[in-house]
Amino acid sequence: MHRFSNAFFAFSCFAFFGIPGAFAESEVHPFLTSKFTIQAGYYYPTQNVRLRVDGSLGGENNEFDFDEQINLPQKDDVFTLEMTWRFGKKWSLRMQYFKENRRRSAVLDTDIEWGDTVIQAGSSVFAGSNFKLARAFFGREFDSNPKYDYGLGLGVHQIEIDAFIREDIIINFGEVSSVSATGPLPNIGGWYYYSPAADWYLGGRLDWFQVSIGDYAGGLVNFSAGANYQLFEHFGFGLNYQVFSLNADIKNPNWRGRVELEFRGFSINLSGNW
Repeated sequence: MHRFSNAFFAFSCFAFFGIPGAFAESEVHPFLTSKFTIQAGYYYPTQNVRLRVDGSLGGENNEFDFDEQINLPQKDDVFTLEMTWRFGKKWSLRMQYFKENRRRSAVLDTDIEWGDTVIQAGSSVFAGSNFKLARAFFGREFDSNPKYDYGLGLGVHQIEIDAFIREDIIINFGEVSSVSATGPLPNIGGWYYYSPAADWYLGGRLDWFQVSIGDYAGGLVNFSAGANYQLFEHFGFGLNYQVFSLNADIKNPNWRGRVELEFRGFSINLSGNW
């Protein structure tokens, strides 16, 4: 994975700096006029996950920093995909997808309250977390100026989260304790993009909501800002800064507690349009 992403980065830099931007025929970037666009690349976020896993008898256990306790890697390369379909004169459907999973063996520095169990400091454990995000967003554009694209809309984030911890196999027979939550979270959002020249596309988007639905009761923020440079008629290169955060109480038969999760960092991508 790392070798591929490094090669991807090297190729993208070569293309960005080594190819002249004389391929666009219109006065604005193709992202403003194309019916379909796609951006595929790698996201390099700093991650943080805090959990609370309550017991079955009621009451709240202590929240703990899952990444710090297990010493999970704070940075990793995550494949990411975004697509846009424009239909009608003013409408669009925008989609986003990424997922990550992390695993690690560790020795606990402090006690962890996990459901009805207290895992003692000094215990050897194997633990990890998984996260998956799929976003769909329907929006309406407000401006008819060919150099600008901004609007508002409604969307939904389908989110899946799970975490597990397993104590030392020799001492505790390798019993695995895991929690998971899944469900759609609706959101409102907006975007603003600008094409100062035929080769350049600048701007960002923001999704936000505070809601109680399904497994979750809390809020999310999904923000991205960056630029795209058009290399050929149907091919470009992009750099974005992305933030995703989720703070929610969770209540389902498998998990009663809380999660605070954040991804924050840069992504690079290759883009296509037609």
